[in-house]
Amino acid sequence: MNKVIAPVVIFILLFCLIPVQATTSILSPSHERLRFISPEERYFYRKAYPYEFNALNYQECFSQNQTSPDMLECNARSSASSPSSIGSNGPMNSSWLTKSYNAQRIGRTPSSTANNTGIEKWRFKVLGAGGVESGAAIADNGTIYFGSEDFHIYSLYPNGTLKWVYSTGDPIFSVPALAADGTIYIASCDHYLYALHPDGSLKWRFNLHYLSFSSPMLADNGTIYVGTPQGNLFAVNPNGSCQWSYNLSSGIYGDAALGTDGTIYVGTWDNYLNALNPNGTLKWRFPTGNHVKGVPSVGPDGTIYFGSWDGFLYALYPNGTMRWRCQVGSGSETTPALAEDGTIYVGGDDLYAVYPNGTMRWELSLGSNGHIFQSCPAVAAEGTIYVGVDIGEDTGGEIIVVNPNGTIRWQKTISDTKVDSSAAIASDGTVYIGSTGMPVGNALHAFGATESNTPPNPPTIEGNSKGKTGTEYYYKFTSIDPDDNPVKIYIDWGDGTNCWSYEGASGEQIWVAHTWAEQGTYIIKAKARDTFGAESNWTTLQVTMPLVYEPPHFRFFEWLFDRFPQAFPLLRYLWKYKQ
Repeated sequence: MNKVIAPVVIFILLFCLIPVQATTSILSPSHERLRFISPEERYFYRKAYPYEFNALNYQECFSQNQTSPDMLECNARSSASSPSSIGSNGPMNSSWLTKSYNAQRIGRTPSSTANNTGIEKWRFKVLGAGGVESGAAIADNGTIYFGSEDFHIYSLYPNGTLKWVYSTGDPIFSVPALAADGTIYIASCDHYLYALHPDGSLKWRFNLHYLSFSSPMLADNGTIYVGTPQGNLFAVNPNGSCQWSYNLSSGIYGDAALGTDGTIYVGTWDNYLNALNPNGTLKWRFPTGNHVKGVPSVGPDGTIYFGSWDGFLYALYPNGTMRWRCQVGSGSETTPALAEDGTIYVGGDDLYAVYPNGTMRWELSLGSNGHIFQSCPAVAAEGTIYVGVDIGEDTGGEIIVVNPNGTIRWQKTISDTKVDSSAAIASDGTVYIGSTGMPVGNALHAFGATESNTPPNPPTIEGNSKGKTGTEYYYKFTSIDPDDNPVKIYIDWGDGTNCWSYEGASGEQIWVAHTWAEQGTYIIKAKARDTFGAESNWTTLQVTMPLVYEPPHFRFFEWLFDRFPQAFPLLRYLWKYKQ
């Protein structure tokens, strides 16, 4: 007996362990990087901001003592590496070229979304296991670029089809910045700042010697600014050489913003907003009452707006003195968006609208479970505000669209986990936003108008055609929509029950479970419906449920049980004998 069992056990162990090990090496960050957040910071996360604990999933991606011996190679500032000797390669002129629209991070585009009624016209599911936590940048030709937790940088055509994909070594929480020549700049947790050609090939990569969550900021002269949680702010030339670096002695978890005079503004974990001169020297520091993890924005008059975890939205003069501060719940780490009329929009416990003088205009309640964690408001030309909302703690996420007067225009749940991505607005009024979740999420969503619509194809049905009553069986439904619209499946199980599935991307495998209570032959009928309401024809699958256990009939045992009704209890149980 042991000779038979041993090979079976070995086979099971090999079957179970080898695939897990292979998957981990491809999709998971290396385990030696899971030691950064201190116990004190963990306590603060849980106590002051329970939703912030979500961020530990990716902030614990690096080791405290991982500094490379050549970390200071940038500290020697040389005029030979100045951008003026290399040539300008400034920002692209597009509808949404980087995080929060531009280098000033104003979060407002001249493009209108007045005709956007909230129809999700397509959904692109990422290739690996990871969400779209940051957001997208949009080129002047409509091409969409974004990064994902699945380690990939994606390029999509405006119709949602894949143009190319580039693999990095770790998750990406950075929004690309697009240069006038088409170069795509983006940071990864694998310690590199990447520069890619428009065709997806590598131009160069710059070693940050640490992971980065920062979205690169691109100056008019082509200099790229990016920070790391070690506190280093790098200025990188368009050719990939280092112009300078400055250590702020505390972690940079957000992005830099650029003043009209070239001043660089960035927040740090030690509660400060920092201002640096274009040559990499410190200009001033402004203290707050808690961490400054969010991204500042700079108004046309030079006013700097930013949130802190001390509960306030701040407005500073360019010289670093305070103009005003306004209470915004428990605080914010989203980039303030600046409307054309001067209203400042910022997210947190609720969505807040603040007048230019620092008084509250309105506050939109997100409910007891709603919260804007990292999604930065995006404002269209007509004043409509787009932002992602987390529902509960990793239990759902949605996009909400708000009128300038604080009323909700429309909203849609797009994730079963969270929506921390910031929206991006294209020149045709299409709105793009990412999501994180399984099975609903891990995608880039496109909302906007379309000229025509074709119904989805009938879904395929895969699953058991025979089974046992009382047992739950999962069935896989797949429908391709010719327009790449998201689809959901209506299922008639043939036993008098029916249901709608969750909504998935075109071609995505949608899994639904069902249990039949009685024996019989059933016809499963299914049809697909897209976001415009167009429906496919029916598909069917026949299922029989005859497999109910019947004990074998042995007349000798039946005679024995009848002759001695109180004897043989164990044997009776094994044969399931009933008198």
